[in-house]
Amino acid sequence: MTSTAGDSVCDLYHRAEDYFFVSISQFYRRFGADLSAYCTGVEASSLNLLIMKNQGPHSAAQLAEGVAFLQLTGMPFCVVVPEAHVAHVSEPLRQQQLLPADRTTCMVLDLEAYEAPQVSAQRMDIRCTDDCLEDWGLPVESAFESGAGGIEQYLARHRAALQSGRALRHFTLYVDQRPVSALTLSLGPAVARLDDIGTLQQCQGRGHATALIHHVLAFAKAQGAGTCVLEASLDGLSIYRKVGFKRLFDYRTFCQE
Repeated sequence: MTSTAGDSVCDLYHRAEDYFFVSISQFYRRFGADLSAYCTGVEASSLNLLIMKNQGPHSAAQLAEGVAFLQLTGMPFCVVVPEAHVAHVSEPLRQQQLLPADRTTCMVLDLEAYEAPQVSAQRMDIRCTDDCLEDWGLPVESAFESGAGGIEQYLARHRAALQSGRALRHFTLYVDQRPVSALTLSLGPAVARLDDIGTLQQCQGRGHATALIHHVLAFAKAQGAGTCVLEASLDGLSIYRKVGFKRLFDYRTFCQE
């Protein structure tokens, strides 16, 4: 996998993760090298985060500072910790009414070795919809059940990211001119990242997301990215494994009671 000197695959993962969340945040703050808070202002705990990369000698104090910072925003938020460090942070987080919730899997794909399969394009049309985010937002809203208010807030953050020149691309798959599946691609030096992968609920299970992912991976490879990463929920694991993504490490999310 292509990377700059001294960068591990985990380094690339965290760099891409940071680029995406900085891009869509109203503000963010670092608490040392291994802990960052991102506040999008969207009323969803999964979009206001405190993310830990590694545990250091000052982690407990920094974690408490980061939690206090997000509490002051008044927004719902969550704390995301590598599974390897959960045992060390569970008690301090529990004392702040944050309990372990979902587990996600951070995944990686070697784009240099990736070859896009032949996918039937009958009735399918895949477009970059940076200039029509409303279409991109329909499958995202349906898949994540964000509601009208939530998706409007999220669309506003993506519009702001595009206006500020952040390297995000929004792709939408249409069937018979209807937006059915969508995702976001972040493009950085050597590494790409996929987010917001969603399909209209009534159209799921028909291969639309898989076709869209393959299209975007081929695009990212053509743009020079050597590695692609994503964070997968349990529901999405099988799809991403079939595409060729491999497990890198697991995250555990802590949310308020």
